[in-house]
Amino acid sequence: MRIFLFMLSFINILWATEIFVVNSGSETLTKIDLETGEVNNAFCSLGSAANRIALTEDFGYVINSTDNNLQKIDLETGETISYIYTGSSTNPYDLIIDGNFCYVSAAITNQIVKIDLNSEEIVDQLTVGNNPAGLAILNNKLFVGNTNYMGNYQNCTISVIDLFDFTLLETISVEPNPQFLIAHNGKIHVSCGGNWSSISGKVCIIDPDELVVEEILEIGGITSNLTAAGNDIIYLGDGLNSGIYAYDALNYELIYNSANPFLPGAAVVTAADEYFFTLGGVWGQNFLVRQYDLNENLLAEYTVGLYATDIKISSETTESWENVIDLNTVKLNNFPNPFNPSTTISFSLTTEITESTEIVIYNLKGQKIRTLPVTLSGVEELRM
Repeated sequence: MRIFLFMLSFINILWATEIFVVNSGSETLTKIDLETGEVNNAFCSLGSAANRIALTEDFGYVINSTDNNLQKIDLETGETISYIYTGSSTNPYDLIIDGNFCYVSAAITNQIVKIDLNSEEIVDQLTVGNNPAGLAILNNKLFVGNTNYMGNYQNCTISVIDLFDFTLLETISVEPNPQFLIAHNGKIHVSCGGNWSSISGKVCIIDPDELVVEEILEIGGITSNLTAAGNDIIYLGDGLNSGIYAYDALNYELIYNSANPFLPGAAVVTAADEYFFTLGGVWGQNFLVRQYDLNENLLAEYTVGLYATDIKISSETTESWENVIDLNTVKLNNFPNPFNPSTTISFSLTTEITESTEIVIYNLKGQKIRTLPVTLSGVEELRM
């Protein structure tokens, strides 16, 4: 990786967050304002078998599995803007957005459907493994979990797709039921839930360059989706809401397995900044969203709809840059550059270093990829 842009600054961050919950049983979208505590369980009416949601700055896109469509929703008003058809009998399961394109896993037709969000039309389709579900993107590759649930979760795989030309690069064998994926710390983490009976949940860690499984974590239970909290802890939900599992994302040591679940349980988890959230409940009853800090202290609890299947966070971060240091007066460089996997950043400046002085690193898209504290030694090591 090559570093392209640095900023040294004193930053004040204002954090305003809304949570969106897909209530499959109620066929509604819940909107929770964390600043006011207001819960709107009828923010938007959803389609049949609503499953997963992805967010952009202005819109939410909800998968309606039975209706075979993608519902586009205005996140400010709750108005449904359009329905994007995913194809006959596709039974879409999950979606992920990258730039102007949305990639949808078609669980019945065994395809990944590529949709142009500007034209709202399907622009390509690619056949992968049996019954694809979860999706993750890393290093311009799309990773697809092929669950083969119609074949009793036998011979499950991860399909790796090159996003530049939308072709299949590799197929990787993994543990049964690779239903959920995330990209974190330069790796792909795959939650393999097992077969709901004799095979318990595991996590496969995939090297995105070598395209091999480099680690398998024996979690236990029925692992559901997973999320990375701000303290580099990976939390996993449980398919039966019986617990919450966790492991250290840096050394892969288990924190909570099936013998010691974090209670109360939840099927879905998500995280943002210094908080993580759980979503769970009992079939036939309204589900609950619980908010925790990174010390796992319960901060708040919200009642949402019936059989909620997904939760996503929309954050607006306002940064104050009044005290940005003029880079023309700063000697700053890193070596090696490009680098893999680490580089040393060296700098000198006359401005006083305080606890709030940071180096902020951006990629070519202008996206913040890492914030590093500045020490008195003036040297920081960056690993990607």
